[in-house]
Amino acid sequence: MNLFDFISKYISNITGVSTSYIDLFLYSFISYIFIKIFVKLICFFNTKFNSNERTLYLINKKVTTFGFVINIILLILIWESKITKLITLISFISAALAFALRDFVYNFFAGIYINVKKPFKVEDRVEVDGIVGDVVNIGSLTFDILEVGSKDNGEQSTGILIHIPNSKVFNGGVKNFTEAFKYIWDEISIRVPIDSDIDSAKSVLYEIVRNNEVVKRIPRKMKSELNSAIGAYRIYYNKLEPIVYTSIDYDCVVLTIRYLAHPKKVRNIRSDIYNKVLDAYKNNEIIICK
Repeated sequence: MNLFDFISKYISNITGVSTSYIDLFLYSFISYIFIKIFVKLICFFNTKFNSNERTLYLINKKVTTFGFVINIILLILIWESKITKLITLISFISAALAFALRDFVYNFFAGIYINVKKPFKVEDRVEVDGIVGDVVNIGSLTFDILEVGSKDNGEQSTGILIHIPNSKVFNGGVKNFTEAFKYIWDEISIRVPIDSDIDSAKSVLYEIVRNNEVVKRIPRKMKSELNSAIGAYRIYYNKLEPIVYTSIDYDCVVLTIRYLAHPKKVRNIRSDIYNKVLDAYKNNEIIICK
């Protein structure tokens, strides 16, 4: 029995590791020490016989890199038989982990997409899977929105915080009410008798909506925001001022007021307009269809 075999069996008896693995570790250690000594000797002689500091540094760097590459190659050759089995094991483990953590990974990369592409940001009002709310936080796996009620409930906060997986930006459409600009079109319908003075009724409604303190300032702001967004989006409007549309529904004429509003102020604007329409009705300025 030679010295190598003796050392291998001795370590195996102490550690309980198979001699085949001990042999591979010993071969790896010997090759590492041999290459290390070789590199040190080259660098030593280079330092002795080379006075140019730049050349000295470059040669030492190249020799060290060469030694590192040779060490890697030798390790691969020594462990070749075991590496094949290890790669197979790693492949199975990776596949199992990928399956088990697919939602985690999907949400993580969706989070990167949200932070880079920015389809929405904190404070934007969005709709995801029929849920409407204001974004209050964007995390690495989920984003949180503070839910708002439907139009029938005035689109005001319900106080409910909803955690939505980031992957929803890929699985379904995300409506952003404030991405390009922070104003949306809202509509209110008023029904008047078909035989009433329609032009007079429309004039009353125009006066009411145009005199709303919030609505009358928005077209100027909207025009500025459109100019800023035109480079990124193909969006344009021919008219930004409030308008009243006419349609007929059985024995009534439907006058639809269309105006720009901030999503978070829609209920206040609607309330003000309805109050003034009621005042106009009481003053016989407009007749409402019953």
